Amino acid sequence: MTPPLSIAASVHQPGAMPGDPLPYAGPDSFTFVRVVIRDDAGHRGEGVTGRFLAAEVAHFLNHAVSAAIADGAPADPAALMRRFNPRGMTGVVVSALSALEIALTDLEARRQGISVAALLGGARPGAPVHVTCGFPALDTDALVTACAREVEAGARGVKVLIAAKGRSVAEDVARLRAVRAAIGDAELIADANCGMDEETARDFMRAAADLDLTWLEEPVHGNDRHALARLAAQDVMPIGAGQMEGSLDRFRLLAEAGVRVLQPNAVFAGGFAAAIAAARAGAAQGCAISPAAGWDTVNLHWMCGALGDGAVELHRAHDRIARLLLGRPPQATQGKLRVPDAPGLGFAPDEDALAACRVPAPGETGKTPNRRPEP
Repeated sequence: MTPPLSIAASVHQPGAMPGDPLPYAGPDSFTFVRVVIRDDAGHRGEGVTGRFLAAEVAHFLNHAVSAAIADGAPADPAALMRRFNPRGMTGVVVSALSALEIALTDLEARRQGISVAALLGGARPGAPVHVTCGFPALDTDALVTACAREVEAGARGVKVLIAAKGRSVAEDVARLRAVRAAIGDAELIADANCGMDEETARDFMRAAADLDLTWLEEPVHGNDRHALARLAAQDVMPIGAGQMEGSLDRFRLLAEAGVRVLQPNAVFAGGFAAAIAAARAGAAQGCAISPAAGWDTVNLHWMCGALGDGAVELHRAHDRIARLLLGRPPQATQGKLRVPDAPGLGFAPDEDALAACRVPAPGETGKTPNRRPEP
């Protein structure tokens, strides 16, 4: 693969449009890093990663990685990982190289005039979706309406966030019970976002045992694998985890702990190759695979390229990001997200809107991003 001549990383923080979900995981919930690479033939590739230490991720790409490639280092994420991360740390370096690997893959697919999914194997044209729409800010009636609407539109299931807004286990279970009554036999997932201690998670599992949850996602603080193992041993409901893990070894340990749904996300795991490796290793250990933490526009490609089954998450909170990169939020058809026909990832960036919500780098002079206030 010909090395790109340039790497440009920027941080963006889009504001809400009417109807967008409110932030629920901190004020930087929708911050992301965009990477654009260009080769000497004028081709470009796009990559992204999430909100954690976004300024540091962008700085690392714009300086250390760019300088290494300019000095002749191969534009190869595995080689760069060995160079910058010889001891297998996670964090900034993995997030940055995730975005770079995604951009390099997008670049190669664009060169060939095919989708990233086709480049990665073209296993299927689309994947069923679980829609994350059960946000903490919704009262119970609005929650039920949102979930029922997605199921009526064909979604395989819906995901409801729990352990938020100070709600008790009893309150969360009552909300889930109302959703279950509204959606019938559709799949129902409860996502705690690592918000419980082990005792609370155990109480929740007992109280929700009759709701036929497809899985309970990341119940305990820090994805503590020992606590997850003890919860899994109760055999009350399947447990899912791994959406922001950045190490293949961690996925192996989670599977060994009894996590039955592994959730690698390419924007955090190290890119497409790392997500696929984690998925295949997990499947060999008997795990189902279903990426989470948003970025459905990216994860759809490796799921449909490399895996013959498994659902993807369609995260409604990411609609505001998808509008910037795709022109509109992704739309499921008959309950499936289909791979775009366009080359690469199918991005069609709104450059004006991206510029308006760009966050200046530390020390950079410039206007404050023109973001819409949260409703």
